[in-house]
Amino acid sequence: MTISGTALATLAADWAAGPATALAQAHDGKSISEEFVVLLEGTAQRLAGLATEERQHTPALLDACLSNVTDLLTHGRCTPALGLRLHTLAASLAQTIAWHRFDLGRHTHASQYWIAGLHNAHAAGDHDMGAALLGDLAYQAAWRRDHTTAAGILHHALTRAANPAARCLLQLRLARTLAAQGERRAVLRALSAAEQHLSSECLRTPGVLRAW
Repeated sequence: MTISGTALATLAADWAAGPATALAQAHDGKSISEEFVVLLEGTAQRLAGLATEERQHTPALLDACLSNVTDLLTHGRCTPALGLRLHTLAASLAQTIAWHRFDLGRHTHASQYWIAGLHNAHAAGDHDMGAALLGDLAYQAAWRRDHTTAAGILHHALTRAANPAARCLLQLRLARTLAAQGERRAVLRALSAAEQHLSSECLRTPGVLRAW
């Protein structure tokens, strides 16, 4: 089964309009230490940063890491600050796993992981991460040639993204899907906005062009 464009558009609209979800703190379970959270964060970062040819060996490890983080969020006991970090980590892991599923052609699973990541980013109050995950869902919709859904998702993502680099990428993806619809003027507006955001990012972070 696939996730419909209408369902994705509704999800994006709800994200754009709704406040961050309050973090639910479990009162049972074992206490979670910062050292263990640091270990999980480092493990996830190393797995995500592996070379492309090594990624064939990582799916089970990534799945296990996300399952562990989800279990901690559900049953563990930690400070609000560590809870935020765990939600952010879950969002990042879900995004990485989603792209792996996408590359394997497992598009429904990819959508499910992106949506799970979106919920975690929302719980963490990380609007830029949430916008990035919506951008990924829009990319998938455009890849499926559902450009109406893609454009709608991107417009919602842009309402809350604050980071100039994130907004630049979203505008570029919007320009791409608008071009597929033959919306020339809208494409030019999106490209102009992307250029402005890139200029803003270069002023904010002088080394950004060298990094790219």
